[in-house]
Amino acid sequence: MEAEQFTVRLARHDDEQAIAALVVEGFLDQFRHIFGGKMDRSLKVMEKWISLEHVSGGVRSLVVEGYTNAEIAGSVGVRTEASREDILARGLWTALTRNLGILRAVWATILLSYPTYSSVTSEAYIERLVISPSFRRQGIARRLLSAAEDLARDAGKKTVGLHVTGSNLGALRLYEAEGYMVVSRQRSLIAAWFMDIREWLYLKKEL
Repeated sequence: MEAEQFTVRLARHDDEQAIAALVVEGFLDQFRHIFGGKMDRSLKVMEKWISLEHVSGGVRSLVVEGYTNAEIAGSVGVRTEASREDILARGLWTALTRNLGILRAVWATILLSYPTYSSVTSEAYIERLVISPSFRRQGIARRLLSAAEDLARDAGKKTVGLHVTGSNLGALRLYEAEGYMVVSRQRSLIAAWFMDIREWLYLKKEL
């Protein structure tokens, strides 16, 4: 299907499991290092994380689905309001310890803390943009990105920021083509050693 045959809408509570599945699938290589032998628990953790983002993280999610079926082909999460970091941290820690145990939860918390981002009142931040592998190269990422920017404008934001790994050249080309510019770079020896992520690029676009 072409992008015109898909519709973008705000996510509902009952979409959270499907969004979590997209996130796990989209970041599978990184999550293997985080969850280790308990990858089967990753979906529960991510579903809880997304739910926490929606409730107290100031994040609104958009999903895209086909007109002919209800399958979710992609999603984007956009932070447009201040988050309750205390609630987010406490809720995520509880989900991690319940599903992974204390030691693995500590390890997961360290790896999930990258990249770091300090919120700016005038800026919306794209937490995640994920497309199902079977729906890629159909213009869906561009439609979601455009819809995310519309959310940011509606919230009175002046800019949109996001992070992408330096090795994700396809995503980097998309963002640059849509007007995003590299502002800074962030590196971590831990992430480089254990997840093979050499650097994150922070990109920003003026609205």
